[in-house]
Amino acid sequence: MPDSPAATLKLPAAGPLLLTQISYEARLLLGNGRTVITCIGLPVIMLIGSTSHGHASPPVVAGRAIFGLTLVAWNFHGVRLVTARETGSLKRWQATPLPRWCYFTGRILATVAVSALAGAATVAVGVCLYHTQLTVGSALGVLIAFALGAAAWAAAATAATAVIPTADAAAPIFIAIYFPVIIISGVLGSISEPRWLSTLASYLPAKPLSAAAASALQHPSGNPIPAGHDLLILAIWAVAGLTAAIVTFRWEPHRPITKRCVRTRSHRPLVATPAPLPKSPDAPGTGSQR
Repeated sequence: MPDSPAATLKLPAAGPLLLTQISYEARLLLGNGRTVITCIGLPVIMLIGSTSHGHASPPVVAGRAIFGLTLVAWNFHGVRLVTARETGSLKRWQATPLPRWCYFTGRILATVAVSALAGAATVAVGVCLYHTQLTVGSALGVLIAFALGAAAWAAAATAATAVIPTADAAAPIFIAIYFPVIIISGVLGSISEPRWLSTLASYLPAKPLSAAAASALQHPSGNPIPAGHDLLILAIWAVAGLTAAIVTFRWEPHRPITKRCVRTRSHRPLVATPAPLPKSPDAPGTGSQR
């Protein structure tokens, strides 16, 4: 008996399959108007508003670029992932022939690509409007910092989704974690803070990312590669986040336990009803029953 078409159907090779998944997830991100307005438009507006005398320093350009990049990699990626899980979308993806690793990797790599694009858009505005120097070498250093930083933030957001129970709680929780880290790391501008807090921020993924991008922009003609210490911290965050995500990731939504009242035959209504009066033999419908 010949095999059915479904039985002989084979998935494409791993490489084309992964590229297709990355392209699909990236189109979903870029097709969302909130992603474009918030993560690309808002950092550009902040950059224009923070310039003085038509000049923007490399740390300012890097900080605004990192702001847009991390909004995509942390907030949008994390909230979308929790929403997909709680609405059952991840469970349906799990039931498809697509390998889990392909979906998981494709979604994170698409987030990294869109995050780097959001950061690059802000840098491009700095180059075009505020004469930020950008050579091929410095562009390479910025892209290395953007890619590694986006991977670190996306991996950490993926791991954090395991402890977020509902889609409604996702956005407030991610924002509550995000802004304190961004502020103490000096991404939006330097602040006066205790030394211990500055030391703590140097081991979080925001400050090393901002420092790496600023270092690449400040040395267009010298060594554009960011400091190894900053890249090492970002790599540790990426590996640790991915490891935690693989161990704790949930495909199925959280099911709240609800208590239901089980009705039995002995169940009595709360309000007593009067017993019916006996019918007269002459009443209609009281004929003999067999």
